[in-house]
Amino acid sequence: MDSALIAGYQQPGAIKCTLIRFDLPGGPLCLTDGGFTSFDAGEGEGSETYFSRHPTYGVMSSVGSIKDGEDAGTTRIDVVLQPASDVAAAALGSPSIQGCRVQWWEGVIDRSTGGLIGVPELKFDGEIDKPRLSVDEDSLELTLECGTQAERQLEPNADWRLNNAFHTLVWPGEMGMAFVDGVTRKKEWRSRPENPGVFKRLLKAFVPIANL
Repeated sequence: MDSALIAGYQQPGAIKCTLIRFDLPGGPLCLTDGGFTSFDAGEGEGSETYFSRHPTYGVMSSVGSIKDGEDAGTTRIDVVLQPASDVAAAALGSPSIQGCRVQWWEGVIDRSTGGLIGVPELKFDGEIDKPRLSVDEDSLELTLECGTQAERQLEPNADWRLNNAFHTLVWPGEMGMAFVDGVTRKKEWRSRPENPGVFKRLLKAFVPIANL
């Protein structure tokens, strides 16, 4: 964590802020939970203004706590928005934003200048998974469920094989695999081997050599 940010947190009555940046197809959407501030996310866009109430898309209501990945799960967060209109809700819930990058920072506001103290701490860097719309008599909320790119490693990949059919699907017209055989594999990349003890025994066999 940035030293200036640490000092900012230690100030009496520190004004904490949440920053959320969505890298939408039409341009970045930058939101904060109070007032407005400027911050350079380092994406080549320079300093951007983060609004508490965006004139087109509405308000960021809350950011849920990070859900740590367990077993077959990955790190996830929920970002709750209050869209400014039905049109904004439809745009933010559109299938075209699935996979768009989302970043979450926590920072501290300087009382005297209104700017950020130090560099906000990056808490989450992932992508939008799916929206969930909640409607009642007097409110409209859109929850964007977000996950990390590591979640893609858990997607079924039974049809991803090192063969000519899949090779030409990825690179149309490239026939380098047309006459190659013996490339089938039982397990895909990053999967657990059927007998992990074989590798461990092989490693132990070379330990005496490494110690000479």
